[in-house]
Amino acid sequence: MKALTLLLATDGSPSSLHAAEWLNQFVSPEHTQITLATVVTVPAIDHFATTGLYPNSGELYQEALEEAYQEAQKKAQTALTETAAKLTACPPVTTVTLSGNPADAIVDYAQSHHVDVIVMGRRGHSALGNLFGSVSFGVLQRSKIPVTIVEMDH
Repeated sequence: MKALTLLLATDGSPSSLHAAEWLNQFVSPEHTQITLATVVTVPAIDHFATTGLYPNSGELYQEALEEAYQEAQKKAQTALTETAAKLTACPPVTTVTLSGNPADAIVDYAQSHHVDVIVMGRRGHSALGNLFGSVSFGVLQRSKIPVTIVEMDH
């Protein structure tokens, strides 16, 4: 019997940690392979505020970008570590840090690595948040692979 390949997407949020805990009840170490993925997105930095009238402004911009990237990498590693700790009933997991638009990165990785099911938590956005979309909604819209969305208990 082929092992079921799962991709658990995490950002370290309570909903992601809840999805990991939920997943424990459905996995069998002998028949499941889990990849734990997080996506690094570097926040936009105001190029005008860091360039222009000042000497070495291009260097300041590069430094600001590098600092933002390093901070995003630290947050990603923390998310992976904390989520992996919640997978108590699972086989050893593989971790991966992706970059770019979170929904696109998750779907692209899952498709290129022949994942059977994508699992992720859902924060439960407000109506306004749903209007602008969420990562889980974006994954559902783009993926041809089955997606399980685990909602937080309220």
